[in-house]
Amino acid sequence: MAHGILIAGLLLILIGSEVTMRGAVGLARQVNMQPLIAGIFVISVVTVLPEFFVVFRAATMARYDIALGGLIGSNIINMLFVMGLGALIHPMASPPKVVFRDGGMLLIGCAAMIAFAVVGGISRQAGAILLLAFAAYVGLVIFTDWRRAPEHSVPLARALYRFEGEMPSATASFFLSVLGLIMLALGAHLTVLGAIHCTAELGWSETAIGLAVVAAGLSAPKLLVTLIAAARRQTSIAVGQLLGAGVFGLFAVLGLAAVIHPIAFPAALAGADVYVLAGAALALLPLLAMRWRLSRPRGILLMIAYGCYVAFLLWRQGLPLPWGH
Repeated sequence: MAHGILIAGLLLILIGSEVTMRGAVGLARQVNMQPLIAGIFVISVVTVLPEFFVVFRAATMARYDIALGGLIGSNIINMLFVMGLGALIHPMASPPKVVFRDGGMLLIGCAAMIAFAVVGGISRQAGAILLLAFAAYVGLVIFTDWRRAPEHSVPLARALYRFEGEMPSATASFFLSVLGLIMLALGAHLTVLGAIHCTAELGWSETAIGLAVVAAGLSAPKLLVTLIAAARRQTSIAVGQLLGAGVFGLFAVLGLAAVIHPIAFPAALAGADVYVLAGAALALLPLLAMRWRLSRPRGILLMIAYGCYVAFLLWRQGLPLPWGH
């Protein structure tokens, strides 16, 4: 029963994310929003809505292991597994501006997470600081990408990619947006509820469920976009959207959620996983900077690193490893 609730919640999040995206992009087209602005304020925001709904719902239920575990785990998956798999399909271009600007901001977000782990929580004041930092980042993106060609602006390229094809009418776009948000909210509730019940049935901790299962569900939409972009050889979009999603998640999602409801930082996450998050970012950026592309061998290396992290999770949970006795 718990498995069904969890799976239903994750499926609702996956489908709701795409439904919301279609509706939001349709509305942006209807009001003739500039693609760059749509890429930043519509597409990027909708991309991280699953994280916000899950983090906020779990926080209001005082399930901070699931809230932060899902957010930390999804970023680890995105940086190691999703990035690596995309490079395996096709080497991924990583423009210097994306690596320095978005990657640098991601590193700052990881450092902030370590600070929150040390102090034991994220207060409303800290959430407000995160939102201010996020506003500064958005201003920097607009300043550096204004009137740039699509190949030099990930938000613009993502918007033009989403603007392709026929768009629904204004009424249909509004309906899709509302329907998608309802699906995301319901999916987040069922995901958190299913994760709680799974801990009782499987004997796993809520930390492990958040880091592994919930995180995988939150990463699924980014995985699909990355695979499609890699297959179409639009790889700079893939790298930029993954780094950008990390920034939006660690600053906008966490900041807004903390302003609404302060978040306690679980000791189980503060011990190792937050440092794995920072370590993944520190390892990824030099790999992206090598000839400004992520090659297949380096992609495989990232996937192996994620496999080692999964093995660590299993070991910490007390489960036998495939090579164990």
